[in-house]
Amino acid sequence: MHVEHLRTPTPDEIRTMTTLRDGEVRLGQRVGIVGPEGQTPAGTQVVLVGIPEDIGVRANLGRAGARRMWRAFLPRFLNMQSNTFLDGATVAIAGCIDVRDLNKAAKGIDATVGGPRARAEALVTLREMVSEIDRRVASVIEALRRSGVVPIVIGGGHNNAYGILAGCARASGQSLGCVNIDLHADLRPCEGRHSGNAFTYARADGHLDRYAVVGMSEAWATQSIITAIESDPRTAAFTFESMLRGGVTPLRMAELAAAHVAGSKATLELDLDAVAQAPASAAAASGFSGAEFRSMATMLANTVQLQAAHIAEGAPGNGAWPTEMLAKLVAELTRDIATTTLRSPRV
Repeated sequence: MHVEHLRTPTPDEIRTMTTLRDGEVRLGQRVGIVGPEGQTPAGTQVVLVGIPEDIGVRANLGRAGARRMWRAFLPRFLNMQSNTFLDGATVAIAGCIDVRDLNKAAKGIDATVGGPRARAEALVTLREMVSEIDRRVASVIEALRRSGVVPIVIGGGHNNAYGILAGCARASGQSLGCVNIDLHADLRPCEGRHSGNAFTYARADGHLDRYAVVGMSEAWATQSIITAIESDPRTAAFTFESMLRGGVTPLRMAELAAAHVAGSKATLELDLDAVAQAPASAAAASGFSGAEFRSMATMLANTVQLQAAHIAEGAPGNGAWPTEMLAKLVAELTRDIATTTLRSPRV
């Protein structure tokens, strides 16, 4: 059956993005391409999916830019080396979820300007669009999971955690766990879909069971979210400030989060706003280093029963880092997760 709303690249497009050099083999020379019916080439265990949208961020009154991450990332990943550590033949490019019509419709809609009525109407419109993005993401991710591969999803706002959880849960027939490395818990109320309430909606709709946040900022967590976390044994939060006070290391927080979702199939969420000064929809003045972030992601991908991973909120052009630097970090994270997944037992 045709996978609706999945826009796959052509071999020529992959070749165009891959720079050849004598004596080297790049990932772009080895990767496969997911077929229109969702079929993956033989030997594929990991597929890469892009979501070029930031409507969910704008629906949460955040800064646009996350729609650019997939396009910036893909050439950087394809030009990494295919070698003993990661053979490109084990990876396939699914392409991106097609949201061009929604991006076009959302152009010019700004919920931060105008009078109260205009802002409220803009929010309603954007949040309705996010619900449609949810449907498309869930459909694509479900189809890929049913084929037995692990999707690594690049880009878009953190609203897309909902569609990823929904698709994985439907494919497995059960609610999932989730570990989220993030300065924010994204447990805002069910007030219409946006990037700040993906996990609230996922739990309300039965897709999410146990949930752990690693690196949550004490400064930006609302009291209502803190109270909700403290009163719910299914939810755990390990704050960034607890590390600063010397009580815990980044890897220890990740270990505790993995233990919280142990026994459940799980997704992994990596929000780039947790990396110090990385260009993101809600960039942080201080946060984890890139190496710490990669280390936690690798450990979690190796520990949890990984169904899918999502690198969210990267916004090229929104900070001091050159776009190439951000794209390199996302490519390295993707390679870390892919390499670890290939070495772990299939789930």
